[in-house]
Amino acid sequence: MATAWITDDEADRALDWLVSNAPKIGEAKKRLVLAERMVDRTKALVMKKFSELPVSAQEREAKASDELFAAYQEEAEAAGAFQTLLAYRDAASARVDAWRSINATLRGARLAA
Repeated sequence: MATAWITDDEADRALDWLVSNAPKIGEAKKRLVLAERMVDRTKALVMKKFSELPVSAQEREAKASDELFAAYQEEAEAAGAFQTLLAYRDAASARVDAWRSINATLRGARLAA
């Protein structure tokens, strides 16, 4: 098995990614929270259209509506985008951690020699 080394340039790029994408992660989280709230709001608005029906029937109508389906789709897309950014963030952090660990090991080996 080949040894994988993280170069200084790779660590720098990972750090740059973490810094430059922090606002994007924040915006993705904001979009996700809003999408989650819109699901509830959309359901309530659709149920309101059927206020003459019992609550269980209102809920059935809401769940069958195109409006709620669109809200579910937006929520899923927002969640997917947010999770993708989190995965990239985790990968960049792992790359920096590996670089740090490798360099600490190399420093220790140099001092021991």
